[in-house]
Amino acid sequence: MIQLETDMYQDGIWPNEEPSEQDLNNAMESAVPFAVDCLAFESWLAFIFIPKMRILLKQEMPLPPMQIAPAAEIYLSSAHQRTLSQLQVIDNIANGDIG
Repeated sequence: MIQLETDMYQDGIWPNEEPSEQDLNNAMESAVPFAVDCLAFESWLAFIFIPKMRILLKQEMPLPPMQIAPAAEIYLSSAHQRTLSQLQVIDNIANGDIG
């Protein structure tokens, strides 16, 4: 998660400000994938995905199977290659495709 955050900063897509508590609550209740009806994809990564994954890792819980990289390719520019690559690594690890 540290590498994803670093890559987002280097790609220039780390959000400049944190969403309001109301926006975060709405995003947490959203039925839309990645809560894109409430937040920009980058904000979802920064303020929902990364914190939730850090909790799982701290508690030594397994990561759920996921496919975030394909969505990132839709929502992010190909110029954000560091972030896209790191999300693919996270997907691979979560799905057991690391060997």
